[in-house]
Amino acid sequence: MKITFLAVLCALGALNAVSAGAKEREKNVIAEFDAGKTEDRIRLAPALGRMKDKKAVDALLAAFDIRRASPRETAAVVSALGQAGDARAVEELAGADDYLRSMALQLGDLPPQLQVVRIAILEALSRLGGDQAVSILEESVNDKDQRVVEEAVRGLGRLQIKDAIPALQQLAARGEMTQTVFEALASIGDKRAVSTLEQGLSSPDKFVNVEAAYALATLGRKEMIPRLEGYLKNDPGSEKVGILAGYYLTKLDRASGLDHLVVLTKKSDSGFAALAADALGKSGNPRAVLPLVEAMKTDDSSVRLSVARGLGRLGGTRALSALKKLKQDPNPGVHNAAVISLAELGEIDD
Repeated sequence: MKITFLAVLCALGALNAVSAGAKEREKNVIAEFDAGKTEDRIRLAPALGRMKDKKAVDALLAAFDIRRASPRETAAVVSALGQAGDARAVEELAGADDYLRSMALQLGDLPPQLQVVRIAILEALSRLGGDQAVSILEESVNDKDQRVVEEAVRGLGRLQIKDAIPALQQLAARGEMTQTVFEALASIGDKRAVSTLEQGLSSPDKFVNVEAAYALATLGRKEMIPRLEGYLKNDPGSEKVGILAGYYLTKLDRASGLDHLVVLTKKSDSGFAALAADALGKSGNPRAVLPLVEAMKTDDSSVRLSVARGLGRLGGTRALSALKKLKQDPNPGVHNAAVISLAELGEIDD
């Protein structure tokens, strides 16, 4: 079949028209953000972050005011800056973290809403990377607030900082936040962590066993896969352990884990359907989108809520279409979760 020169020109023209339309829409969103009040900026910030555009980042940086803006707005702007991936934000975020730590020293403890902002800053820094960001994360591992430590550990894992392994091993030895620590060790991928993870296999806590088996599997220990699959066969009283194993197997792109979670999402009377749907959404596996779309047909609003959140994490065309339907859900919680997920995926109400 021959493709005529005219057809090629028409196709190029259509692409240019779509591109021009998208640029115009982005320009309008930035203008609306600049002119908006707090609630408008909270709603629009995720879309600006996803643009990964210099002008969008300029708008976010101009709005970033740790001293005067509301904590909710600041947290939304911080998260968007992390999503945007522009290194210019690191210095501003580092200055804000320093300000909040100084305030904590004066007050003894930060107010809860400002502690949320500080945690958001650490997450954003872990997405931006660089020496300054790593230094702040490493220092934050020694913070007295466990939520700060947990976010710092997660960030060091995301950035695959091998120098952090000794500190993470110390946390594991104290039995602190093993799931976050083991997942970070898995992300870093250094064999020095093996001895610590093997100790986790012998823990009397089944959850720790599963966490350690997953981390070892990511480090190349293939015999951990059957071990994880064994936890899918627990008695109903231990189903949460099975859900955790299914979650990790799904992250590892194993059909056994995906199938286990899908079956549970269909058992709304079991009490575990919403947890299974939540695990699918957090797995990061694009194959989880279709079963979540199917699960949204349930009468159980808690499952639909997990679906709305999960589809926002996974994204994609099918997820967007489903979220637009969930935006019409009669349950306010499901409706709001769908709106937030759509905003995080760059879909803003006109």
